[in-house]
Amino acid sequence: TIEPPAPARWPAVFVRDPYACQGRLAGPRNRTSGRLSEKGPVLLATTDSPSSTLEPGCLALTGRRFLIVTAPFGPFAGRLADAIAARGGTVVRMIFNAGDLLSWRRPNGRAFRDGPDVWAARLPALAAGFSDLVIFGEGGPYNHAVVALAKAGGPRVWVLENGYFRPDWITLEQGGVNACSNLPRNRADYGDPVAEAPPPRPLGRILPYHVLNITVHHLVQVPGRLLFPRYAPAYTAPAWLQCAGHIGRYLRGLIASPRACDADAIAARGAYFLVCLQREGDTQLLRYSRLPDNAAFLAGVMTSFARSAPPEARLVVKNHPLDPGLLDLRRVTRSLAVERGLASRVEFIDGGQLADLCRGSRGLVVNNSSAALSALGFGTPVKVLGQAFFDFDGLTDQQPLDGFWTSPAAPDPDLFRRFRATVIARTQINGSFHAPRAVDRTATRLAEIFAES
Repeated sequence: TIEPPAPARWPAVFVRDPYACQGRLAGPRNRTSGRLSEKGPVLLATTDSPSSTLEPGCLALTGRRFLIVTAPFGPFAGRLADAIAARGGTVVRMIFNAGDLLSWRRPNGRAFRDGPDVWAARLPALAAGFSDLVIFGEGGPYNHAVVALAKAGGPRVWVLENGYFRPDWITLEQGGVNACSNLPRNRADYGDPVAEAPPPRPLGRILPYHVLNITVHHLVQVPGRLLFPRYAPAYTAPAWLQCAGHIGRYLRGLIASPRACDADAIAARGAYFLVCLQREGDTQLLRYSRLPDNAAFLAGVMTSFARSAPPEARLVVKNHPLDPGLLDLRRVTRSLAVERGLASRVEFIDGGQLADLCRGSRGLVVNNSSAALSALGFGTPVKVLGQAFFDFDGLTDQQPLDGFWTSPAAPDPDLFRRFRATVIARTQINGSFHAPRAVDRTATRLAEIFAES
């Protein structure tokens, strides 16, 4: 059973992050560096001695009740709860598994130990007690039930997702993301002049912290099954197997030659098209593509390539950086290439810089990966085979795949500039769910947006 939500127990007078309430606390104002001092947190732009009283406008979430259903792996949900509670809101967190339990470690966690069917049945009554629901992505049965409730006119649903433009952004939309995004889908809707998107604050390396949070979350699932035996993960592979796969892939990367993924070395071997894979089990593959896994996607791409590509052209298949390595995609790629007489024209790489690889290629083919957005920014022709909010005339190539190999259409740079600025203004936040120095700032900005809505 689910306990009724209780009042938030986090203090609403102390803000841990330096950007809380746009960096304003009551008290004397003074410009500071924003670094931690021996006295404690110091605000970026306002005070050298944080007061225990927030300015009146900072309690803008008073009366709002938030239910965090799912959240990014790691401590981010707790930081977001702090930022919401500091503005007067109440926060409850659903605990579906041991990873959720480990990362929460605070009051107002509500354990749910029944299966996803029971969750879907109970959700409408539970959600009626909240003004806002928060989920991370659309994958898995728990999120599916929330998205369905939103479409049926339930409470406001906020969907968090990794950034459409990476690495320095995250995504926030209402009701859905990616193929379910509310963003316009044709060039006419991006015709008006729009202010240039501001450059993001660089966040440094994010992937190591992301991988660490994923690994810890999945490792605790092994003993955690005793506490949550009916938990249904978003991915079909067992947690322990994913962890083992990530560790094995990391070790293989340590001994791999950097030259194998070097864009200049690849280009020196001849003209190529780049193919980007997605994480097996990705919701975008399962729900928004007629090619629901990487093997089906590669088979379709190679069949077309063998039939229509110029004889001098090659395919370079790039693995997803967070692939757990449970399926030997290198072997799958080789096998499909041999079957189609392409053994000497297809290579598989597990790494490499996307920017350099895109710039050196004739074009990029994706199922519906957001890697396409980066490629469009480089002026690289892009062909999308699945459903994506950015797949429309002027941005991506709209001809059949067979024609793409001989005459790939480059994106309209002016249209892309307007598109990018609009997407960033409506859906993107300069931040990270995982980079330690950015987590608090990101949570604060989300809470500010909630307060403005």
